[in-house]
Amino acid sequence: MVSFTSLLATFVVVASTTVATVTPKLAEQPVITYLGTQGPILSSGAFTTKGIVYTAGTVPSLNGTIVSGGIKNQTAQVIKNIAVILAEAGTSWDYVLKTTVFLANMSDYTAMNEVYGAMLPTPKPARTAVEVGKLPGAFLIEIEAIAAIPDK
Repeated sequence: MVSFTSLLATFVVVASTTVATVTPKLAEQPVITYLGTQGPILSSGAFTTKGIVYTAGTVPSLNGTIVSGGIKNQTAQVIKNIAVILAEAGTSWDYVLKTTVFLANMSDYTAMNEVYGAMLPTPKPARTAVEVGKLPGAFLIEIEAIAAIPDK
């Protein structure tokens, strides 16, 4: 005759094995890239997972060259570059949840904010803006964004 203790021990072993079974990862989502072949300073891109796009710090480059004309032109170019990345990922600025703006000099904040405010849809995403002192490539601004991918 099987004892209650033996049955309980068997149940615990089977239950713990079932609970501990690793569930397979959902289908791999593609890495999204834009300007990815421009070299380490001018590279940019994004990674998508679980319906979210995380862009890398995006710089003010056009065809591999930093745009001239100061912070306003550079801010506009970064926003355009991120728009291309978001479109490739199946989303847009309308679904951006959070941005981080890295400025080489905080005295550029007002001019950057003017362009940022004019180009981004309302409501604006949550934003952090920090002065980093110097950015690689001697550009004035770099922006990263986190966006949702809308349901189809």
